[in-house]
Amino acid sequence: MYFFMLFLVGVVLCFLFPYGPIIVGGIVFAVVIDHYRQTAYMREDIQAIKNHLKLMNKAEQEEYEMEQAYQSVDRIPSERMEVINRKIEMELERERKNKET
Repeated sequence: MYFFMLFLVGVVLCFLFPYGPIIVGGIVFAVVIDHYRQTAYMREDIQAIKNHLKLMNKAEQEEYEMEQAYQSVDRIPSERMEVINRKIEMELERERKNKET
């Protein structure tokens, strides 16, 4: 029903205004993006619920933990991130030196 109403509005706009198809395209794009965003939020909520109730299998659990770790990295302050990056660089440098010898 929702898309049918959008279709009717689009047809009316196409006939009444010279830029009607562009406006309709923008509206359809906005609706699709909004639907995608809502679906993504629902997926995150369902995963959190499944994790809380321990309903995930091993592969889903690992994927969920990696995703949570990735999201937590985004919240790290820049000073802390610089320290972590330096530690990683030092470790990579040590590994490179060990491979050379």
